[in-house]
Amino acid sequence: MSSRSRSGKAWLLQAVTGAILTLAVLAHIYRVHLTGSAHGIPTYEEVISALKNPLVMAGEIVLAAAATYHALYGLHMVLVEAQLLREDVSKKIMLVIGIIIMTWLIGFNVIILLK
Repeated sequence: MSSRSRSGKAWLLQAVTGAILTLAVLAHIYRVHLTGSAHGIPTYEEVISALKNPLVMAGEIVLAAAATYHALYGLHMVLVEAQLLREDVSKKIMLVIGIIIMTWLIGFNVIILLK
């Protein structure tokens, strides 16, 4: 596979994660700031209780993975375009940072589920 086709797939995933994040922000604004004020903003206990639902937890993990990919790929592109790092070095660094972030996030979510 050529680097051009891989780059195209990475760009497409960047666009998809951007759309996911946009929808998530709009849903958050609607739920918490528009309808939430009429019913009261959820308490900490209500949020933790909702996170114990496996579907909510999975959704949060997918959302966090999308945000992590979107941010790290954007940072990768800035570093490469500004010629601060070579592309192969930047990819490796972003991969390690992404693995660290997702490991921490999944560990944090497991702790919440076990409480």
